[in-house]
Amino acid sequence: MKIYVEHDAATLKLLGISDDPACDGIIVRHGAPNEILASTNRSNPLGDGWLADVTSPGDTIVSWSGTLAKELFESNPMTWLKTGVETFTAFCDEVASQLEKHGKTICFHPHSRHVLNDPPSCLAFTKDRQGPFGFALAPAELFEPSMIDDVDDHLTRIFETMGAKCSMVILHDIQGPDHGDQEGACEAVPLGQGIMPRSHVLKLIDSWVPDDTPIVLMAGPMEEQLSWLAT
Repeated sequence: MKIYVEHDAATLKLLGISDDPACDGIIVRHGAPNEILASTNRSNPLGDGWLADVTSPGDTIVSWSGTLAKELFESNPMTWLKTGVETFTAFCDEVASQLEKHGKTICFHPHSRHVLNDPPSCLAFTKDRQGPFGFALAPAELFEPSMIDDVDDHLTRIFETMGAKCSMVILHDIQGPDHGDQEGACEAVPLGQGIMPRSHVLKLIDSWVPDDTPIVLMAGPMEEQLSWLAT
């Protein structure tokens, strides 16, 4: 596997890449920090705060697809309906020419509460949209609490549908909300700290994800995460 790690912007200074980073973070090859896969912008592209600097490290910008909710991970059904889709389309139209001019692409990080929220929405987006855009396979972020009881089945559908078409796999573990919290959301955590079924996920990666697809982990307990990935 080609293992990469997402670090926050402060790490750019430690790595000597930038003293004034124009991004929220950076994704670099594990053990080879000068090999940059992407920079990250973790604000809401459907809000007012999204701004990507074309001088940010790497040729790819990882971004959420965004929400119409006031908070980034708040549930708002309007996000998935016509208004949300049209707002997202307008955002892509607005940034496409500048991305192409500077040789950049956006890899959208799907989330269950954003416009790109499941395999069908991601595939429909790439089918309808030409240009400098792609998506990541990020299984943990596609889970809502109601899905946890059928975690194996949902993971199978996610990997079967998205594995061969994604630009990268952002691989986190899943923690559900506190018991009885009906309004809570699942939380992405480092591998080995949640309920992600290890053997099932490794089989799905082997079956559906091309060998050269980058696997992106959270910064944190790397020894434990690498052990989780070991076959």
